[in-house]
Amino acid sequence: MTAPAPLLRLSQLARFWEKNPRTIMGWIRQGRLAALRSPGNHFRVRIADVRAFCEREGMPVPPFVAAPPPRRVVVAAAPAATGRAVVRALKAPGILVEARDPYDALVAVAGAATALLVLGAPGERFDAAEAIAALRRAPATAGLLVVATATTRSRVAALEQAGATRVLVRPREDELARVVRELLVLD
Repeated sequence: MTAPAPLLRLSQLARFWEKNPRTIMGWIRQGRLAALRSPGNHFRVRIADVRAFCEREGMPVPPFVAAPPPRRVVVAAAPAATGRAVVRALKAPGILVEARDPYDALVAVAGAATALLVLGAPGERFDAAEAIAALRRAPATAGLLVVATATTRSRVAALEQAGATRVLVRPREDELARVVRELLVLD
């Protein structure tokens, strides 16, 4: 499950822009700055709306808004212990890790920007090579890095031909985690 994007208070924006919060409220009422109402009936502004407003109005972008979005990693690995090892190894600022079953992982990767997909040897009914080939054909997943694991050397060629970035044969948990960290340039 992905974490919701943080919402900003008007006072945060007012402090950065050195404006009165009522000025920010006026921009919202004029329709210049999109905002949401919280359950407590306070206005909150999404980061994407602040970026769009700054671009449109020529305002400086607050540094807490300009930070790049987290890099998303989807892990579809069996057994579950392997997936947990990779998730633990990727605990770092700016990395959002999701562990899913193989079919949910493919849907998640196709549905939102993802930096890396880890496909563990998911089983006989799931053809990882076919899944990788399908992801490579989709324009939305053009820059996706794919680390796949295989149980036999004969599967390596099929996975590489399908477009896997790296293929490991029966890797230990720490080896798989190390390769993933290297690809994300975390070490």
